Amino acid sequence: MPQPPQYPMPPLQPPPPMSAHLPDDAPGPGWGGRRRTTWGIALVLVLLLACGGAYAVWGGGEGDGKRSAAGGPRAVAAGAAAWKKTARTEPSKTAKDAPGAWFTGNTVVKAEPDMMTAYDLKTGRKQWSLILDGVLCAASREADADRVLIALKTAGMCETMAAVDIRHGSLLWSQPIALYKADDPDADNFRPEKWPAQLEVAVGAGHGLITWATGAKTVRLDDGKAVGETPEKECRWVGAAGGAQLLALRRCGERTTVRAQDPGAPDRPRWTWEGREGEEVLAVLSTRPVVLLTGTGQGRPAQLVALADDGKERSRFELPADREGHVCASGVSKCPAYLVDGDTVYVARKGSTTAYGLANGREKWTYKADTNRMAFPVAVQDGQLAVYVAGTPERVGELTRVSTGTGRAGRTTRLSPDLRTTEWRLERARSAVAHLKAGVLLLVNEGALESQDSDVVVAVVAD
Repeated sequence: MPQPPQYPMPPLQPPPPMSAHLPDDAPGPGWGGRRRTTWGIALVLVLLLACGGAYAVWGGGEGDGKRSAAGGPRAVAAGAAAWKKTARTEPSKTAKDAPGAWFTGNTVVKAEPDMMTAYDLKTGRKQWSLILDGVLCAASREADADRVLIALKTAGMCETMAAVDIRHGSLLWSQPIALYKADDPDADNFRPEKWPAQLEVAVGAGHGLITWATGAKTVRLDDGKAVGETPEKECRWVGAAGGAQLLALRRCGERTTVRAQDPGAPDRPRWTWEGREGEEVLAVLSTRPVVLLTGTGQGRPAQLVALADDGKERSRFELPADREGHVCASGVSKCPAYLVDGDTVYVARKGSTTAYGLANGREKWTYKADTNRMAFPVAVQDGQLAVYVAGTPERVGELTRVSTGTGRAGRTTRLSPDLRTTEWRLERARSAVAHLKAGVLLLVNEGALESQDSDVVVAVVAD
């Protein structure tokens, strides 16, 4: 009797548990979604078994990593997509921003407008998904002991802050950012369409920091208890940065100040740096050492300023005049065109990446890439800088390892031609942030999601 061919089939799925966590293929609340027809799968499985043979079945939801008939990962060529994910819910005009991407030991956690989902780095399989009680309006750039701080919008107001355990996908606590009456003029500081300055959050040293136009608040990540709140006069620009230390930024009038917060005494900063008159701080590239990207107006980068541990200026140097000014994402600590590692800052330029020493601001070397494409510094590993150049409809993307000592190019991984359109769309929208983790290049969408077909995470085999 001839043997029937072996076709990869998805496994049968048990009934979903009753919890806030979503199964891998379930749609989000209030939107349509794609569901597997498990009755059809069962029928095919019965037919296969009736033919007298035992056949391997595997696979999973859309975007899962490819697997072999033996059940292990199938070899994927370097530069090819191991897996990718699109939006789990349908974005809307008032719920489309997707800030936030974090990593645990073996997962990438991606925020969407109304949920957070963890995916296995190697296979893309969903580990957990948590529905949020509101729409994201801010998220900490960093995680602190696998905890992140987010701000949520309900009824048109960003009035709630919450801490999430990103290793287990659980909500730790949730509470109002500030208490006020409905007719309180200060309430406009929490309405995105009216707020004078964008609300921001950050985490570090076991604490969370939230800043808005007329105040700043520090809370404990363990339980959300406030340890200090600082009323401020209304400012048109504020910011928060975290990680190695918590920094609060404000620009009132013509000068910008940066304060290193003491979580135990938020009203007494460890040090305060004040910029020159008319100088803007566009981004905090690192919080230890502190490296600031500054400009003189219209959002165009002009200088890099490195601070010593006491907040005094260590070095200040001009950026080349051909710097593009639109490569920083929203928020003061999201700027993928720059990477600080030790005593060096790597700067993306059109056609090249340049390394500068923070001690004196001198150029160490410049790596020449494609003339017409930005060369983004992604990560430093084993004495090499990974530089990513996004694909275009005509050119494939590239990931090149560059010596951190000499700037000479080493091994280059060329991305698959079928990824060109995906890369180009993310790059054109200035929404992609590249990460290199465990031999996987992850292109993460941290901008606005236009539809349920919007790419959220694209994982490419880097080695």
